[in-house]
Amino acid sequence: MTNLFKWFGGFFEDQNGNTSRKGLVLYIFCFIFWLEVKANIQGVTIDPQILYITAAIILFCVGAITAEFFKGNDLKIDKTEITKSESKVTKETV
Repeated sequence: MTNLFKWFGGFFEDQNGNTSRKGLVLYIFCFIFWLEVKANIQGVTIDPQILYITAAIILFCVGAITAEFFKGNDLKIDKTEITKSESKVTKETV
């Protein structure tokens, strides 16, 4: 049973194992978005601005979580490869 709680709690953690507010906000607004879509299917009219704001918050949270994920994994470019390719291009064009 404790494994189930740890697994469920993992949804609200960031890459370092700390509690993530962005993840919590993302899940809350996904639930709100689901309620809006469900109500719209049942015939209730939803104000488009509320729908757009909800979608914008969801997209912002997804972007923030994605940026946080790739923050520690910086791509390292070998500068010698760039200078070699630049020198090849200048020799061929001359």
